[in-house]
Amino acid sequence: MIIDRMENMMNYISVLPGLKNGIEKIRDLTEFIPGRYEFDGGFFMIQKGVTRPIEEGSFESHKKYIDVQILLEGSEEVAWEDIRKLTVTVPYDPEKDAQRLTGSREHTMKITQGMFYAAFPWDGHQPVAHTREMQSFTKIVLKLPAFWDSENSSR
Repeated sequence: MIIDRMENMMNYISVLPGLKNGIEKIRDLTEFIPGRYEFDGGFFMIQKGVTRPIEEGSFESHKKYIDVQILLEGSEEVAWEDIRKLTVTVPYDPEKDAQRLTGSREHTMKITQGMFYAAFPWDGHQPVAHTREMQSFTKIVLKLPAFWDSENSSR
């Protein structure tokens, strides 16, 4: 998983295919209305909401897409773990490009306005969570194509 500030985002274009086109499409927006937006090389969703207690959620992971989550306003906490250390609770669904997992939430990070994180297929991540107090957020979830065969990778 990559966690960084938005001003450093373009430093990752070599490992995040489609990132440049996604950022250009985001810059074309005049307002951030929740919904799905397509661009050459992927798509993104604008989401607004509030977090839920971390113990109520589960980890997710994806095979077709890399999640790049950008916090525009507010904050959230995200738990992370390598999927090899997690237990699958809902098997992979190719239509949703997601599987659900459970395990230790030992690695938790607060993501605040102006930060982003990128979750690769081996990154079990539990977003939209809080450990103490509910938080509100507005964020963009970029879906960028994974550029390797995750079925046959060493993970």
